[in-house]
Amino acid sequence: MKEEKLIMLRGQSVFAPYISDFVRQKRALGCKYNAAAEALNMFDSFCAGLGVTEPKLTEAVYEAWCRKRPCENETTHQVRVTYIRQFSRFLYDNGLDTVSSFHPLPRRSKAFVPYIFTKDEIVRLMDAVDAHNAIPIPQTPVRHLVYPVLFRMLYGCGLRASEAAKLKTSDVDLDAGTAVVRMAKGGKDRMVAMSDSLVRICRSYRMHEEIQAFESEYFFPSRDHGYYDTSTLYADFRKYLQFCGIPHRGRGKGPRLHDLRHSYAVHVLNGWAAQGKDLYVCLPILQRYLGHARISATEKYLQLVPDAFAQVTGPFESRFGGIFPEVADEEG
Repeated sequence: MKEEKLIMLRGQSVFAPYISDFVRQKRALGCKYNAAAEALNMFDSFCAGLGVTEPKLTEAVYEAWCRKRPCENETTHQVRVTYIRQFSRFLYDNGLDTVSSFHPLPRRSKAFVPYIFTKDEIVRLMDAVDAHNAIPIPQTPVRHLVYPVLFRMLYGCGLRASEAAKLKTSDVDLDAGTAVVRMAKGGKDRMVAMSDSLVRICRSYRMHEEIQAFESEYFFPSRDHGYYDTSTLYADFRKYLQFCGIPHRGRGKGPRLHDLRHSYAVHVLNGWAAQGKDLYVCLPILQRYLGHARISATEKYLQLVPDAFAQVTGPFESRFGGIFPEVADEEG
């Protein structure tokens, strides 16, 4: 896969010049803003279809856009609305009539319940990756070497799939045991550290004559010398799950490829809790490592770590637990 191209704007409605200015401003700040451009193209067509004649984002137009569509999941719905809220604020800041920018986002009913792999399941999954890539395939000349390392990197560094896929060789320092993730979510760079075992695996991989002879700027090159698409990685991930006997629980319930990242975070917190570390001190470290913009995103993992959760809630219980009366549980 080649470098991602910028999505072009179509310009059909009265909002077209404002959309163009808005996206140009975002891209001038270094953001590709492609997902937003797709959403804004849809909004542009939507407004043209409604016959909007003035650049006013009225309540009626906004509410019609925010209406959840059939078969649209909550995440897609919320993201679609988010981009138009951002555009609405841009209009407001530029003196145009819009009040919808201050409306709240649609509420999400789903709780944060990722699938957390056990250590045994991680071992079984990696064994499945190795088994399926034991023999080279002519159509994908280096995938049998790439995949075993790439999937270990996903879990071992807690990377998003797109971050691992787009890692460049120049950004991986196997002497220091670090990798720089460029332009991650939020448009920021960050450095991640690798364990000694992962460094050894990566060194062996990079020293392989087939990898050295395969010209690509990417650390995990695909067959066209670019990087792997995340949809390809996910499709293969599902095959490996089935092979190692880890059942998929259905659409939206996982395990998802992204759950390797969630598992990494929970396992790290478990380790810190077992060592008796102060999680109030450690949590910002994990936040920075994972590249979360807000500490609240990292705090969600605490509810998935019994030892860590007890460490956080324990002081509260010891000080105030006796204030609240016990309630009989009829179900036992």
